[in-house]
Amino acid sequence: METDIRYSFLDTLDHLPSELIRSLWTIQGLELVSDGDATESHAFADREALKEAQHIERLLRHHSRYLRFQVGEMREMAEIKQRYEQERARRDASSPRNALPIPQAHSRAPLKIKINLKAQNPKEEVYCVCRDVSYGPMIACDNKRCPIEWFHYGCVGLVKAPKASQKWYCSDKCRRQATRR
Repeated sequence: METDIRYSFLDTLDHLPSELIRSLWTIQGLELVSDGDATESHAFADREALKEAQHIERLLRHHSRYLRFQVGEMREMAEIKQRYEQERARRDASSPRNALPIPQAHSRAPLKIKINLKAQNPKEEVYCVCRDVSYGPMIACDNKRCPIEWFHYGCVGLVKAPKASQKWYCSDKCRRQATRR
């Protein structure tokens, strides 16, 4: 039994984007359906194959634009690299080669870093375990005696608010304290 070339080429498409491969497989499947003798299913398969072919054309146009953009980026990077190498060669040519380098440890004073851990605006109240001001979505601990009370979602690992019927506690300690009567 001889294999139709239209169907065997799909086995060599592993390097193409998955969406393109899916569309080609869909077209192949529609051609198999249209090999039957029902004219209505044949017309349906032809319409669907045409839609998939148009989708592939859009994908290829988009991918072509993306590749042209990448080529432009690579050319720009090559120009930057060339200018850098020219500047470096110019500096190397102008500096004396036999001069001894000055030891860096003795040529500069030690770097001092000043850190201010106080809040920028002392009047603004801080919250959460991070001791920062109120920003973004926050949640309150349901323990009325919680020493911190308000927490930033990100600091306590929340992405969305818990259900309204569900109580939220910042720690097991607060949960035990709140549930004790």
